[in-house]
Amino acid sequence: MSAAEESAAPAAAEPPPRRGRPGRAFAELVYRLRTEGGSPARQAWAVATGVFIGCLPLYGLHLALCLAAGRLLGLNRIKAYLAAQLNNPLTAPFLVASEIGAGQLLRGGSLAGLAPARLAERGAAGVGLDLALGSLAVGTVLGAVLGAATWLTLRGRRRPAAVETLIEAAARPYLAAGVFHWEVVRGKLRHDPVYLDLLRRGALPAGGRLLDLGCGRGILIALVVAARAAAARGELPAGWPSPPMNAALHGIEGRPRIAAAAAAALAGAATIEVADLTAAPLPPARAVLLLDVLHYLPAAAQEHLLARAAECLEPGGVLFVREADAAGGARFLATRAAERLCALARGHLRQRFRYRSGEKWRRLLAAQGFAVAPATPLSAGTPYANVLLEARKPERAAS
Repeated sequence: MSAAEESAAPAAAEPPPRRGRPGRAFAELVYRLRTEGGSPARQAWAVATGVFIGCLPLYGLHLALCLAAGRLLGLNRIKAYLAAQLNNPLTAPFLVASEIGAGQLLRGGSLAGLAPARLAERGAAGVGLDLALGSLAVGTVLGAVLGAATWLTLRGRRRPAAVETLIEAAARPYLAAGVFHWEVVRGKLRHDPVYLDLLRRGALPAGGRLLDLGCGRGILIALVVAARAAAARGELPAGWPSPPMNAALHGIEGRPRIAAAAAAALAGAATIEVADLTAAPLPPARAVLLLDVLHYLPAAAQEHLLARAAECLEPGGVLFVREADAAGGARFLATRAAERLCALARGHLRQRFRYRSGEKWRRLLAAQGFAVAPATPLSAGTPYANVLLEARKPERAAS
């Protein structure tokens, strides 16, 4: 993520300046609005309520009604208002017509009454009553249907409550760096399987130094910190092993602004340095992580960084590499497209990438003397072709 940035000697990342009271209040408001009513049932009710309100011919009041209903019923107010946008300038003519028709049917009329001449005969009061009754009926039906669809969709994707709590606990400290950083970290933890996978299967060693190279915002480190707190309270997800309680947490990141966000969130819990991975000295470590880093480097630089990672690892230490699998077919094409879009968004118009197949990544690690386990596909829930490789340094050098 950051290995090819400007060269710099390792230096502790400085947290960003403290934000003023209005900034903190805004961040807390966004946090409440984004996280309230998070269960599948409450999200379904938010959608149903928002759709019902959106169908009401009370234009200009939909936002206020959604906020009031969400507050009163404990629903997600943002989701309710988004659902209310079912009624928008493109759909409003069709929705109003269907509501007037439904109202006429409820009052014993017929759909033929939608003709302009028949509407004129009924007068403004009659049409208004048709619209009022029809909006209640259409809103109830559409709300029930879309709310049920939401519940059925989310029910199968719902993680255990303890996992959801862990994700929120890991992401929340990033509010200190800004809402954008919090949203990025929360989204990665919710949708990128690599972070939870490493903790769920107890892959990280209990002690020594855990060195995250190209750590970005320090997402894995933040998850480890949150898991430690959950373990101390006896609230780890069922079946999860203890996290690395005694490991020293250390991240190196080349982008000062991103490293500052990590430092703001992880202050006192981890060491975050700003440095170019291709040149910075690497401290001794029991575990080294290179998650989505190597493909930013030229082939020779990839090999050089892996050799340096092998040197800094203690005997028996482990290296985790997560990279795209160039043999992943259509999923790999999606990976390349996503990387290119991200590079363009960062203004890196000429960014070059160097991908390899999962087998070639494994051979590259083996050439550095590692004992490499078979690549683990790690794309569940995503359209991408990612693999995780676990490479262990021999306990003793071969004689």
